[in-house]
Amino acid sequence: MKKVTLLCVLALTILVPSGASAAQGELRCEDVSFSVSLSASDTTAYSVFGVLCSRGSLRNRTIQIALHGATYSHLYWDWPFQPETYSYVLRATAEGYAVLNLDRIGIGQSSHPPADEVTIESNAHVVHQVVQALRGGTLLVQPFGRIRAQRVVLVGHSLGSVISIQEAATYGDVDGVVLTGVSHTVTPALGEVSFQPANLDPHFAGRNIPDGYVTTVPGTRSIFYNADDPSSFDHRILRVDEKNKETVTLAELNTAVPGLGFSTGVHVPVLVVVGDSDAAFCNAPTCTESGSLATEPSFYPDDACAEAVAIRGSGHDLNLHYQAPRTYTTILRWMNRRVGSNTRFPAPEPCQP
Repeated sequence: MKKVTLLCVLALTILVPSGASAAQGELRCEDVSFSVSLSASDTTAYSVFGVLCSRGSLRNRTIQIALHGATYSHLYWDWPFQPETYSYVLRATAEGYAVLNLDRIGIGQSSHPPADEVTIESNAHVVHQVVQALRGGTLLVQPFGRIRAQRVVLVGHSLGSVISIQEAATYGDVDGVVLTGVSHTVTPALGEVSFQPANLDPHFAGRNIPDGYVTTVPGTRSIFYNADDPSSFDHRILRVDEKNKETVTLAELNTAVPGLGFSTGVHVPVLVVVGDSDAAFCNAPTCTESGSLATEPSFYPDDACAEAVAIRGSGHDLNLHYQAPRTYTTILRWMNRRVGSNTRFPAPEPCQP
């Protein structure tokens, strides 16, 4: 893959020239790096890494920006184990969308700023700059050529969903929001994840992770799965999960729940998808049986036409359960109705509150 760098903050300088469009129907994925700041008042430049994927030309395609959750990377949306089942990128691009799959700021191949500066608010500002870069017409990515997105949708998971809420509410520059692994029903189980300093974990040896970044204690990632039904996921995934785990900052954790309050400012179509056995965001025993997800649309304005769906058999990490294909079908059917993959045509069922 080739890497291109976009200077979003200062001069929007592009380092890679335009290339020919990818062959129609052929899946192409290219590395992209965006230069961003953490706030409008701080011009310190950091780098955010992403992978831009599409089957053929990007012309007239809606671009989805995929935002992973805490202690994950962009691999959450393009899972390296049995991707034909677990890769959302494969499914979404087959449906006619382009996907920009990011390592959020502070994660993976992206820069690691001081931990206390990496909050939900600064994440939202970073994503806003990426959205503007996609829409601006100055980004050139081989082999796709010049990017000028007419429609951009945020697709988040867990912490990435909270960031999506705050970005959409603060900047109003996207056309839809998909929120997975989160709801306004926050239970005590959310605080049961076991964290330790990332720079003390052998998994991150040699990476110089700054103080204030934490990760899960080794062997505890099963908390993200459906504990009530161990047959609901392939236990080989846990090994892949542990091998690819990432970090989260304490500042992100401390600002996440307050970030849910920005939902009243989201004025584009919203879909909320939660694993029915997500103990952190469903009241016991499940979302369906408790009815806790039924009130979720009321946290959004009427012009968001918010819809909420529980995926039976799934826990918090919807993409990593056997029901992942059902989750993807739910998301993409909604996306086709409310947003549409081809910008030449209006959405078949636009939000009409």
